[in-house]
Amino acid sequence: MHCYPRPHVCKMPTTTRVLPARVAPTQQNIIEKTCEYIVPEIYPTHTHNITNHVYKHVKSFPQTYSASQTIANQQFVVPPGPPRPVPAPPAYGPVAGAGLFGRRFR
Repeated sequence: MHCYPRPHVCKMPTTTRVLPARVAPTQQNIIEKTCEYIVPEIYPTHTHNITNHVYKHVKSFPQTYSASQTIANQQFVVPPGPPRPVPAPPAYGPVAGAGLFGRRFR
């Protein structure tokens, strides 16, 4: 066993001497505290059902069509002699007063 020498200042009856401090590594103590907060979040939804009644009035206007054509045939006989001008055909339909072959009788 090893014995340390006694300091020189040690005298009787009591002598006190302060030695350098020995510092141990710092021990860390962590105290954790949690505060919980409840935040209500509200997402409202509203559904409204609508029934639409639609009356569609469909009007119709039926119409019939008809068509007709008038066809005329005229024949002319030119008597011998100097040429005479040929009359122009009528614009529409037979000429009033014309005979069976389109001749006018006086």
